[in-house]
Amino acid sequence: MKLFSCKIAPNAKKIHIYLKEKGINPAFETIEIDLLSGEQNGLAYRAINPLGKVPVLQLYDGSYITESLSIIEYFEEIYPENSLTGNAPEERAKIKSLERYIDTELMGTMGILAHHMMSLFSERFHQSGDVIDYGRQRQTEALEHLNTIIGDRPFVCGDKISIADITLYVTFETAFLVKAKLDPKYQNIMRCYKNFAKRDSVT
Repeated sequence: MKLFSCKIAPNAKKIHIYLKEKGINPAFETIEIDLLSGEQNGLAYRAINPLGKVPVLQLYDGSYITESLSIIEYFEEIYPENSLTGNAPEERAKIKSLERYIDTELMGTMGILAHHMMSLFSERFHQSGDVIDYGRQRQTEALEHLNTIIGDRPFVCGDKISIADITLYVTFETAFLVKAKLDPKYQNIMRCYKNFAKRDSVT
């Protein structure tokens, strides 16, 4: 197997942190894709993932799995012990629901902001201040909602870590790129982020 990755990409970081938390070391070769140089836009990589995104897991039969959550769920099936996606159906549904919310409403909106704020994307997108304002408002609403949902829990979904915590962590580790640091007023989110930041898997 091969994992096409990039050290600076949050979704690729999710995979590596997940594997450390699981305590597993699957037999795959890691291939770094240089996103800053635009390697993901070349014909060779577009043949692997037409969207030009990382991570991508190439299986033994030569087929590919794209999207970080799909890759994680694949490994969860192979290594079910110490599940980070939940055990009972209700637990799995709740964890996935929050993980998807963080990924789409926080990390996804950060991606939109990046396209409209970073010079790296200036030639690919018509950068708009109105879109930036929209992204900021959407993130604020998402943070307020998530902060309420978490309540007094030590981790996003309860007393133990899950993939939702991993996604939250990598989201705010890269938030500085779009000047979207986690506001201390979101105390519940901040607590979960700091609790996960203490774990060995992120070092």
